[in-house]
Amino acid sequence: MTAKQFPARLAKARELAGLTQRQLAARAGTSSASVSRWEAGKTTPQRDNVQILDDAVKAYGALLKAWVGDREGAGLPAYMRDLGRLEELARLIELVSPLLVPGLLQSPSYTRLIFEEGLLSETGADLEELVALRCGRYEKLRSTNDPKVVAVFPETALTLVPEEVRVEQARHLVELTDTGRVRVHLVPSGSLLLGVTSMLLVFHMHDGGTAVSSDHVDGNVVYADSDGYPRLQGLVKQALGAALPAGQSRKVLEELL
Repeated sequence: MTAKQFPARLAKARELAGLTQRQLAARAGTSSASVSRWEAGKTTPQRDNVQILDDAVKAYGALLKAWVGDREGAGLPAYMRDLGRLEELARLIELVSPLLVPGLLQSPSYTRLIFEEGLLSETGADLEELVALRCGRYEKLRSTNDPKVVAVFPETALTLVPEEVRVEQARHLVELTDTGRVRVHLVPSGSLLLGVTSMLLVFHMHDGGTAVSSDHVDGNVVYADSDGYPRLQGLVKQALGAALPAGQSRKVLEELL
């Protein structure tokens, strides 16, 4: 494990500023015990505290830079901060979507409907090429790492689209579940996925590692800082608890055909 830079940088900067731990604590509005723990590497301050410490010892950003470096080093390596790379490294992908069928499991007509509603045609993008790329993504993964997929999304993602789209998408999902590699959990009409406000993806790697990403207005964001992972994984468990079991979800899909 790489040694953290921040504790030593903090102690050195304090000494160069001619301050004791108690004096620095007074300037930073904290306790000397906290400063002692930070310099020993036993605990890590929040970003706001780091900025105050940096200003107090006139480090001109050096402490903040060391703190950020430590945080990034404790999270995902750079090559794993790409969504496509995460998909290709995962043994299990958990998908929780509050509104739509997750993109990885969408059928062509469903994908086309989503892209058309998003007015992508105004960008000059080739709609059919985009549809083919999205719909071919899971098959490509099947030929490489063949990840298991667990998807949670509302039944209304299927019932509120045109009939021909619904039928094609439901059939596609049934075929995917027949492979034994995809498990679908539908949240029944009248229920909500509380706490999940945008598409949430959890990647479980072959080496035992975990990564999490989420969709935002400006694209998908991979969380490099793993401190929040327990809460995000808790949302996945909460979503599974609100959804129907896989067997019952399969019956609902068959009824939508």
